[in-house]
Amino acid sequence: MPFCPIPISPFPIPVTYLIAASEIGPLLGNIWIDVAVLVLMLALSAFFSGAETAITSLDNLKLRALIKEQGDPKRLFTLVLENRTRFITTLLIGNNLINNFSAILTGNLFAVWLGDAGLGVATAAITFLLLIFGEITPKSLAIENAVPYFKMAVPIIHWLSRALSFLGIVQLLEKIAQTVISLVQGNARRPEESLKDLQLMIEILGGRGKLDLYKHQLLNKALMLDSLSAREVVKPRIEMRTISHEATLPEFVELCLETGYSRIPIQEESKDRIVGVVHLKRALQYMGGLKSDLNTGESAGKFARANPETTKVTEIMDEPVYVPETKRIADLLKEMLQLRLHLAIVVDEYGGTVGLLTLEDILEELVGEIYDESDYPSGRVSRKNASNSKGSGSRRPSVAGDSEAPGNRRRSPPS
Repeated sequence: MPFCPIPISPFPIPVTYLIAASEIGPLLGNIWIDVAVLVLMLALSAFFSGAETAITSLDNLKLRALIKEQGDPKRLFTLVLENRTRFITTLLIGNNLINNFSAILTGNLFAVWLGDAGLGVATAAITFLLLIFGEITPKSLAIENAVPYFKMAVPIIHWLSRALSFLGIVQLLEKIAQTVISLVQGNARRPEESLKDLQLMIEILGGRGKLDLYKHQLLNKALMLDSLSAREVVKPRIEMRTISHEATLPEFVELCLETGYSRIPIQEESKDRIVGVVHLKRALQYMGGLKSDLNTGESAGKFARANPETTKVTEIMDEPVYVPETKRIADLLKEMLQLRLHLAIVVDEYGGTVGLLTLEDILEELVGEIYDESDYPSGRVSRKNASNSKGSGSRRPSVAGDSEAPGNRRRSPPS
């Protein structure tokens, strides 16, 4: 009998079965019974292939969303969530058995019709039939109708899985597969819901009209925070406004009025030596208290005889908060909210100042530009209003590093 090579296909074609079948004749005693059973085998192959596609296309995140939207009275979604591997194993066992038996039937049929020459024709025929009717067509339909196909297939696969599990076949194959997987990738496991899964779910909900445009963009930006580092959001040091540690409170207030900032970092020799952060509100309150003490002559502790015109900014500064430039923005936001920090100094691996970053900078990554009165020419704080209100008026300056131009805003250190 001549040797006939087997074309490459997505499933095994047992050529030994075909050779054996050509020596036997009709497998079931009647050609038409063989034909009818072959058609049934092709239908079962289509069922298993479509079920495999439907189950694999609905990942855990989609299944949970479907459970929430449609409920799960028959626990179909929950069954797959609890043991997806067992369902896939059952599908593969069934599909391979069906395909092998289909090859045997085809070999018998063509051996009866064509004799020894039927082997090559049988190989080509079963490959074509399984590709078209057992693979491509059902999988394409299952992709387009994943949920209905899933609901139809899962009860049948669940029943078959229980039968094979009773025989111990599924458990044996699962253990072998898990052993091979552990040897290949070790103990590494990817998170159940990856960032891409969450982004995909947001796109699905947005496409169904469950989210308006603003919420859709907000959720996407919130997910992206986890991939941003402080280096990508920081206000560069070249744009930082700082004040000398030798400066007095009046000089600081003058700088705030000039720049529109309410918090300014204090430096010594250079911006690499940030020693503190001073807040305009505290400076005005402090100066007001000193003037009151001097005017009344009442004691105010160690500052009773201090002159507000010569008091240094270092007297009322806060300690600076430093963060590495590689720190993730999501983690930094969480820490700043917990510690009630408004800003931090971003440093590189050598301790040099990269720039400053504020809570507002992070929030603007989520919601876009945040404007206040100081962002517009009409909102600039006047010296008269600042001195009369002692920093508590309706107009408030921004933070060092913020530009008054709407597209160029950033802030600076903690208060």
